[in-house]
Amino acid sequence: MARRADEGGTNAPQSRLAPAERREQIIEAASRVIAQNGFWGFAVRQVADECGLTEPAVIYHFKNKVGLLIAVLEHRDREDMTIFAHTLGVEAEDVWNGAVDFGIRELCAALVARNVAQPEMVRLYTVLQGESLNDHHPAYQYFQRREERVLGNLTRAAERDGIENPRREALAALSMMDGIQVRWLREPDAVDLVAEWNAYADSRWPRRD
Repeated sequence: MARRADEGGTNAPQSRLAPAERREQIIEAASRVIAQNGFWGFAVRQVADECGLTEPAVIYHFKNKVGLLIAVLEHRDREDMTIFAHTLGVEAEDVWNGAVDFGIRELCAALVARNVAQPEMVRLYTVLQGESLNDHHPAYQYFQRREERVLGNLTRAAERDGIENPRREALAALSMMDGIQVRWLREPDAVDLVAEWNAYADSRWPRRD
């Protein structure tokens, strides 16, 4: 039987990855496990098994379960922003800073295009977003900040479009997007995320040719 690779335990590894590569491997595995089980339902042991490691090896890199969760969220934020910026044809830093010049329809279309390409990541965020409604959840503050940042970007986009109550418009758009995505995650073969979003966008912000 092959032994587990274990930088933090006692078993000699069959093969070693560089520390950065090992961290990335663990983060990818944790993303999958948390997407299926949520924070409260996953165990570090499950992540270790996914990687062929022992539990102490995972703890060696991330200290504890909360540290692993935060590492997953930070990693996904960077990946997410890179994909989103590429879809818009701008720099990721400009998206972070809100320094982009798009209307609300364009920004929302880019969000949907990004999300439809990564259903497991959307599932991860949807599961954690629901769990973190409890202010004792370790990701509570993270999701508060994240949602406010997204809402702020959409509000500024609505302002550029000259919409009368831009924050309300942004909140309505974000809520509709979240709702459609939940249906899509539940019934991916029955719900076309892009088509459903475009139908909403056409009814809300008709194109002016």
